[in-house]
Amino acid sequence: MRLAILSHSARIYSQMARREGFDVLAVDAFADAETRQAAQACFIWPGFDNPGAAHGMADLLAQLDMFAPEAVVFGSGFEANTKAYQALCERYPVYANAAEVVMQVKDPFVLQQTCERSGVASPMVTRQKPVSGTWLYKQIGACGGGHVQIDDFAATGPSAAFDQTYWQVFQAGQAVGLLFIAQSNACQLIGVHALKQRPGGFTYAGASRLHDEKIWAAAQQVLNALLPKLNLVGLNSLDAIWVEDTLHVLEINPRLSASMRLYSQRPLIQAHLASCQQAQGPALSRLTGYASHCIAYAQQAITVGSLDWPEWVEDRPTTHEIAAGQPVCSLYAEAETACGVRAALQDQKTQLEKLWGTYVCKHIEFNIH
Repeated sequence: MRLAILSHSARIYSQMARREGFDVLAVDAFADAETRQAAQACFIWPGFDNPGAAHGMADLLAQLDMFAPEAVVFGSGFEANTKAYQALCERYPVYANAAEVVMQVKDPFVLQQTCERSGVASPMVTRQKPVSGTWLYKQIGACGGGHVQIDDFAATGPSAAFDQTYWQVFQAGQAVGLLFIAQSNACQLIGVHALKQRPGGFTYAGASRLHDEKIWAAAQQVLNALLPKLNLVGLNSLDAIWVEDTLHVLEINPRLSASMRLYSQRPLIQAHLASCQQAQGPALSRLTGYASHCIAYAQQAITVGSLDWPEWVEDRPTTHEIAAGQPVCSLYAEAETACGVRAALQDQKTQLEKLWGTYVCKHIEFNIH
């Protein structure tokens, strides 16, 4: 089957699809070395970083028409571009949530009200600038966490909400994610994981599998309460804060998730397509053992064109330079214990320091925490 994968980063989905027997067109913002190896064709689309790019949509449609996909799936990058999402749904065999479902789920006010009606904890949201407390200033439909700002009412904070922005009460606790498959208002929980964020901010920096039974039970309870009201299909993820044995729902991502890297041993692409067709998919047992993936970011502009890249480094760039704040690569490790995973990641970092030198590595934030 010819499968087109559209995502800000399509690497993990392309690799999974290739292993599951699909012919892949990967459309993303990077076309890194591994994506090129996994996909039959790659296309770098500027619309992920600039939705208003001239001729961007026409170029994307031309690439898709040439590939003639039998199925199209989405990762991140389209939640805020509903016009493009709708156009793709009308033109191609899209296996994803309907455009109106995406708009509803990504509306923070609709989601918060749905949580309230369902007896699920969720931080308050507002369009009016709060006058006390600690709040997060967010953009509707944005992804990756880089858009999130703390607003503690200092002079530098935002003074008003725009059409696609809002405030959400800051909820302290452990950031976690749930990966699940939805079908007929029911779900299968694939995994629960701790979410990593860049120091001093909220940008996504990786995830680690969790096996705490209390969190798993709470996750299943939240999904059972919410999904009958949301009309989701296929693979989706939910971000929450875990504190005092309660999950506080922050948002739902109605699409493929980067956290799938932690569960890539399972045929999740096949499961997603089956769910979108309301068909029975492959059996998906709960994974044991621990795993973590970490996204390394450049703290300042660095030159990487002459670096040697071990095969175990993921998301290896094809560009010569990496701008400050941009991802450099990713690391991944599995072990029988959480301590074993951290030790394996630290060993990978040590090997890169020996290979690249401390001058380069001191300007890279590896996010092994």
